[in-house]
Amino acid sequence: MEIIRRKTDYAIRALIHLALHPHQETTTAEIAEEQEVPLEYLHKILQRLTHGNIVNSHRGAYGGLSLARDPEDINLLDIIETVQGKINMNKCFLGKNGCPRAPKCVFKSKWLQLEQKIAEFISQVTLQDLVDQVRQGGYQEKGGEGEG
Repeated sequence: MEIIRRKTDYAIRALIHLALHPHQETTTAEIAEEQEVPLEYLHKILQRLTHGNIVNSHRGAYGGLSLARDPEDINLLDIIETVQGKINMNKCFLGKNGCPRAPKCVFKSKWLQLEQKIAEFISQVTLQDLVDQVRQGGYQEKGGEGEG
């Protein structure tokens, strides 16, 4: 079961990068190179984050990207839902095209409870928590020692 998809992982890495460089405009190309993320893919991810009011995009000669909010005000649930949509444990919760057995499914209430618990946990983890972990040595940017 995959809850955090690759594009969300890339988004989190980009946001950590922005949070680690709070007083400078950063370009998508700089983030892509530093985080080893395909540039065009990252560009699309950052557009979603901009539309989701998580990232600011500034145009012009001195433009670039910055966080739209403080890292402690951005949680993982915000990021996940902005990039990949609501967390769903099973396709039967996806609406009319879901499982036709949903009305009589014995697992449905348990799946919904699990979704809720995961969402609650993820919403308690902030971008600042991740940045603090990076600063404590839990992650190294490209060119540093260790893996992220």
